[in-house]
Amino acid sequence: MRTQLVTVAKPVKSVFAEYGIHRGSLACGGMAYFVLLAMAPAAVAMGALTGKLIGPDNARSGIQAILEQIPGNSTEFQSTVDSILNVMTSASTGVVTLASIISFLVAIYASSKAIMALRMALDAAFNFEGVRHGLLGRVRDALFTLVGLLLMSAIVLILTILPQILRLFGVEDFHLSTGIGWSDWLIFSAVVWGLVLALYRWVPSKKSSVTWKSPIAIAVTIWLLGASAGVGIYVGFSSTMGAAIAAFGAPMIVLLWLYFSFMGILLGAEAQAYINATGEKKNG
Repeated sequence: MRTQLVTVAKPVKSVFAEYGIHRGSLACGGMAYFVLLAMAPAAVAMGALTGKLIGPDNARSGIQAILEQIPGNSTEFQSTVDSILNVMTSASTGVVTLASIISFLVAIYASSKAIMALRMALDAAFNFEGVRHGLLGRVRDALFTLVGLLLMSAIVLILTILPQILRLFGVEDFHLSTGIGWSDWLIFSAVVWGLVLALYRWVPSKKSSVTWKSPIAIAVTIWLLGASAGVGIYVGFSSTMGAAIAAFGAPMIVLLWLYFSFMGILLGAEAQAYINATGEKKNG
């Protein structure tokens, strides 16, 4: 038993040591801040874009429908969600104003900073440190952000228009959810798993060795799902966190969730790098 514990503890200790050497906690805090900073401007930009095409009420109902389909969606996040929806609704006037254009640019700037920080952190974790992050890297990060904002807006448009199209064919009750708890969780987990694989493949400067067969992607997916549930439970039962929320507002919850999510992503990269190094030693 002691030998088994030592066998497990050694790689875990090594992974966390590398995480500390690469200043993972500092990177997670910075990325969480920039993502949080981008949320309000992104909401204004998306609200202006979707409101121009389908109107404010349809834009809000479409986004609300998406959020309601997330299994285990904690009520602790509801105040933040409502605030974002209110910002989007007020921006969805059907007119693209100077404020919405500025918000769009601010959202791209803040989000691209988060992507750049994540790319640099993943490069360090995967030992891709020789890669330079110049002007082309910043342009790529901005393009990633632009595509992300347009993709989210497209999803809102599709999920708003799709029920109206289905009604023409006699389908009245359209739901994204299967109505079965474990089935919804399984589908949601598969989506998160796919996003984790895409992140490890496309965000670093080089393609990582994390594949669909890798246990790392599954472990990180479980971490992200656990972080979402864990933050909601912690906030619900912690009087200290409740006092912090009362003083600083609901974004504290989102900041905490983002921090732990980025932590899981970076630890997964460190673990994959450890597996690669161990394999090279055995083969060598």
